[in-house]
Amino acid sequence: MKRTSAAPKLVPYVTSREGEYGGLESELTLSMNVFGSVRLAYQDETPVDRGPRGELWARCSQSLDASGKPVGKPQWRLVNPTRQRRTMEELRCQVGFCPAETDRGYVFLAGSAEDPSHRSGEPVRTAQPPVCLEHLRPAVELCPYLRKKGHVAFLARATSVWGVIGSRYRLTATGLEPLPSEDDDAPVAYGHPQLGWFLASQLVRELRDYEVVDLDDLVPAA
Repeated sequence: MKRTSAAPKLVPYVTSREGEYGGLESELTLSMNVFGSVRLAYQDETPVDRGPRGELWARCSQSLDASGKPVGKPQWRLVNPTRQRRTMEELRCQVGFCPAETDRGYVFLAGSAEDPSHRSGEPVRTAQPPVCLEHLRPAVELCPYLRKKGHVAFLARATSVWGVIGSRYRLTATGLEPLPSEDDDAPVAYGHPQLGWFLASQLVRELRDYEVVDLDDLVPAA
């Protein structure tokens, strides 16, 4: 007999939900910052649209219940920019939005085929928020890519915000338009001269003073 479970399937906090929509390109315009540089802006911009380093963030609605938890059918391949940014800024768990700090630092997961710079001890940059010990194994199980292709777990004792992932815009004869999307996944560092022309969708952290660890060393297998 096929077994069923009455428990709801765990959905990561950062996962986009059905009914959550991004902003319109028609809302974008150009403005000038205090240094006289032209940058991307919203026509009805508010302080929450920009990060502390002046970057413009993509707008995205949120489907939340009365307690502030995301609801609705999960869009498994998509990440809600607002929730990703918040978890990365506050170093919260990407699955349960609970505190992610352990007594040894923060745990970050990455695909085993991703940036291999950890092999040489160089800083590692990631747009994947940390994961608490309770949700470490579920995080791997919930991600088809990590489950099938393998994963690397970084235990970082030092981490700082580094930049963003987003879409770069340009001004044409017909208005603002995004550049081809093939480079959308390339992170852009804070301080980049063209940062003002990017619409950020994910926050990137840099991991330093880290070690590559085995999940069994952190969470013994049941």
